[in-house]
Amino acid sequence: MNQSTTNKLDSISDYINQLMIEQDGVGVSVAIVKGSDIIYSKGFGYSRIQPGIPIDGDTVMSIQSISKNFMALSIMQMVEKNMVSLDDPVVQHLPYFRTKDKLQSDVITIRHVLSHTAGFPSDLGIGNMTAPNVREIFSDTPTEFQEALDYYNLTEEEIDFMKTREDITRWFEKVELEYPAGQGWNYCTDAYVILGDLFEKVTGIKWESHLEDNILAPLKMNRTMSEPNEVERDANSARYYLGKEKTETPFPKNTLSAPIGYLYSTANDLAKYLSFHLTKQPDILSSELVAEMQKPVHLVREEWRFGSKFRSYGLAWFTDRYKGLGIVEHGGGQMAVRSLVSIIPELNLGVVVLLNFDGTAHHDICDKIIDVFADF
Repeated sequence: MNQSTTNKLDSISDYINQLMIEQDGVGVSVAIVKGSDIIYSKGFGYSRIQPGIPIDGDTVMSIQSISKNFMALSIMQMVEKNMVSLDDPVVQHLPYFRTKDKLQSDVITIRHVLSHTAGFPSDLGIGNMTAPNVREIFSDTPTEFQEALDYYNLTEEEIDFMKTREDITRWFEKVELEYPAGQGWNYCTDAYVILGDLFEKVTGIKWESHLEDNILAPLKMNRTMSEPNEVERDANSARYYLGKEKTETPFPKNTLSAPIGYLYSTANDLAKYLSFHLTKQPDILSSELVAEMQKPVHLVREEWRFGSKFRSYGLAWFTDRYKGLGIVEHGGGQMAVRSLVSIIPELNLGVVVLLNFDGTAHHDICDKIIDVFADF
C-alpha cells in the first residue's frame, strides 16, 4: 500500500475516532474495498457494552434491508438460468398471489416487486410483525403492541397464523394498490417475502440453502448467517443500543421474513460482496445481469440521502449522484441497527459501515470515505 493511501486511511480513522467520542460504549465496524482488495477493516468502540467486547471487522451484525440485495441476486441467478424472466407476472409462478383488485395485481411482474414499483403501500407491517419476539419489541407500555397492530390494520390472530412465506403472499389479498404497477414507487419491505416464496416454489429449494451454496460459499462469506440463534451464540456478535441511555433492544430476529432484512453479516464479508459487484468475480452472475441490478428503474420521491434529484431505485440498489460521482448503495435500519453498503464505480471503491446504535453516523462515515478517496 503506497504512502498516499496510508495517509488517506489514517485520516479516515482519525475522523471516526473523533465521531465516536460522543458515543458511549457502542460501536462501528468499517471496511473499504478497492477492486478485489480489502484495504481497510477496523472497529471502533464495542459490540456489547457489557462486558465491553471490542467491535472489529469480523463482528457479526444485523444488516437489515441490505438482505434484500441477496434476495434480488438469487432471483437474478434464476433469470440467468432461464427459470424466470424479470417481466413474468408474479401470478404466473404463484397462482394464489393477488391483491384486492385481481385485475391490477395480475399484471405485477417480478421486476415490479424487485424495484418497489408494484403499487403496494409502503408501510404494511406484515413482514416485521411476524417476528417471534414482536411482543417484546412493543412492550414499553401495556398497550403498545395493540397500538402497533391497529396502526398496521392487523390482528393478533392474523400474525400468529403466518407460518410460511406462502401465508404472507396470500395475505396480500387484503392489500389495496396505491397506483397501477410500474407507475410509481413505494418502498414496500414486506413484498420481498413474496420473492422468497416465488424463489422456493420455482426452484424447490429453500432460499437460505441456495444463498449458502451459491452466493456465500463462492464469495467466501464465511461469517454471513441467516439463523439468529447461531448469531446470538457467536462470541463476536453485536447487541444493539437505543438512545442516549444506550438501552439494549430486543435482538432482531425473524427467519420467516429473512429476505426483507433478517440476514447477519460482517464488514469484511460485505466488503467481499461489494468486490464481486465491482469486479464481477467470482462468476456467480453475468456482468450483464449485475449491471441490470444497478440500472435505475424509477425515481425515488424521498430525496433524503444526498438531496439529489437523481436518486432512483434499481433492483435492490439505490442509485444516486454525490458531488458528480455515481453512487450505488443500499442501507438498512431498525431500532438501533444501522447498516450501509456503497459502491462508487468511478473510484473502483466499495464502503461498508455497520453500527449497533441509532443515528446517521453510517452516512457521515461513508461520505467522509468517499470525500477522502475522491480528493474532495
